[in-house]
Amino acid sequence: MIKRLNILTVILIVLLASSMVYAKANHQVAPAEKVALEGNLVTVPLVVANEDNLAAMDIPLKFPDGVTLKEVNFEGTRVDYFDMKAAVIKNDIHTVVLGLVAQISAPQKPDLKAGSGVVANLVFEVNDPTLKEIKLETTELQHPDHALTFVYHEADEVGRPISVEVTPEFSQVALSLSGDGAGLPESYALSQNYPNPFNPSTEINFDLPVASKVSLVIYNVLGQEVETLVNKDMEAGSHTVTWDASNYSSGVYFYRISAEKFSETKKMMMLK
Repeated sequence: MIKRLNILTVILIVLLASSMVYAKANHQVAPAEKVALEGNLVTVPLVVANEDNLAAMDIPLKFPDGVTLKEVNFEGTRVDYFDMKAAVIKNDIHTVVLGLVAQISAPQKPDLKAGSGVVANLVFEVNDPTLKEIKLETTELQHPDHALTFVYHEADEVGRPISVEVTPEFSQVALSLSGDGAGLPESYALSQNYPNPFNPSTEINFDLPVASKVSLVIYNVLGQEVETLVNKDMEAGSHTVTWDASNYSSGVYFYRISAEKFSETKKMMMLK
């Protein structure tokens, strides 16, 4: 485990050594709001959104007391083909460091294409039966140093290749251990879309405690209806709807859900 951590650290130092720092709109890391429950095991998908081709990631996370991180697997994820997919788990200090590098040796492999999706699945064992939720948060570690970082390959003004370092946004989510997979939601709820900002598509999640007639509509800043995503009867449970805004311009939009006596509106932004 120590050897893997050292290798991860050396590779990331090489990638970051000549990097420039810049900021763009859509670099995000977040646990998926839906978890898989099986007995006392909880699988938490970790989602990454990147607006450019991504060469490497350093993702240090902290998890709470009451759970043990049993494993991290990368099978079937966006980074399945990466040369390095390392996970250094330290349950004594409740941390895990994910080191993901597209290529460390020949033959040439592509960077991670721009988009959004799962890059790893974290499998926790719940040791505290009274625990109601799992909160993941980003952290910084020293000796060796780790901080939440994306690395992109770019070219400078004369065309020479450089590495560019970005600190992505981390969306903290309280992952319920009594929701999807362990019974029906206890109340109506509309979640913030993810990713946000987005380009060109985003996911909207909502909960229905009982079967309901649901309307989910997108509006522009003038209050004009842009698109109806849902207008039908739906079963109780947690639902996800994807909005593909490829045909719309950049800007602020609103999405509104109406279900029985529940209604709520949230704001989102598309940046092309």
